[in-house]
Amino acid sequence: MKKLLLLLPIIGLGLFGCQDSTLDTNTPPAGIALSFDDRYVEEWTRLRPLLKKYNAKATFYVTQFDSLTPKEIEQLHQLVRDGHEIGAHGAAHIRVLDWLRGGGALEDFYRYEIEAELLSMRKAGFNPVTFAHVGGQQTWYTDRRLLKDYFTLLRDVSMTERRVSWLTFRQPVFAIDDIYYHFDGNPKVHSLLIDQYTNITDAQLKDGLIRAKNTHSVLMLLGHRPLFVASDEPYAFSVSRLENVLAEAQRMGLKSYTMAELIQLSGR
Repeated sequence: MKKLLLLLPIIGLGLFGCQDSTLDTNTPPAGIALSFDDRYVEEWTRLRPLLKKYNAKATFYVTQFDSLTPKEIEQLHQLVRDGHEIGAHGAAHIRVLDWLRGGGALEDFYRYEIEAELLSMRKAGFNPVTFAHVGGQQTWYTDRRLLKDYFTLLRDVSMTERRVSWLTFRQPVFAIDDIYYHFDGNPKVHSLLIDQYTNITDAQLKDGLIRAKNTHSVLMLLGHRPLFVASDEPYAFSVSRLENVLAEAQRMGLKSYTMAELIQLSGR
């Protein structure tokens, strides 16, 4: 059976093509916020010259921190010295809904997945204040506890394509409202996944940068493993594509933010 493609209606084309005349002059500059997930510390470290070239900041969400080598921990400290942020991504990379469906106790999730990682990271000299949901899984009540007791900001995932059975839902980057941060104090955000299996294009990403500039917002982007040479690895992103984004953002005068800075600059 052929897949049915549904293109979601485009709402807010005016946001894409015109300036926001109601802008508060105290609002921080429009920009981008990069984040990278899991524990590709060696590859992330190789991004340092590229990020420095474009004066770009990033948030690195680390999982399975206890398995890192002393060299990798020092590399994370070097990233902090460069101005980047180290965030939390779970002690064992557990998806909360899968944990609960499997009969796991919610308090054990906080104890073994959240508190255990925070303890390890703090012992190594890190103080993570933002968290990336594993697998994009979250609930309102777990978010409430995470924000109350552990973090200032929670990051989820958005994509241009979603597949449900034989249906494929697609929407343009400039029409995905939740990947643009408006310094409104919202502690629950979404970043756009740019890994290869999403089939995202340079033109789509440029459209996103244009909307960020025209609406004085921050486009949030997410990847996993950096690819410095061509590969068909799905959960990875092209470094050359990242450079295209950074070069275009610089040309547009967009500022680069860490995820923690988004909430800090909102005055929350």
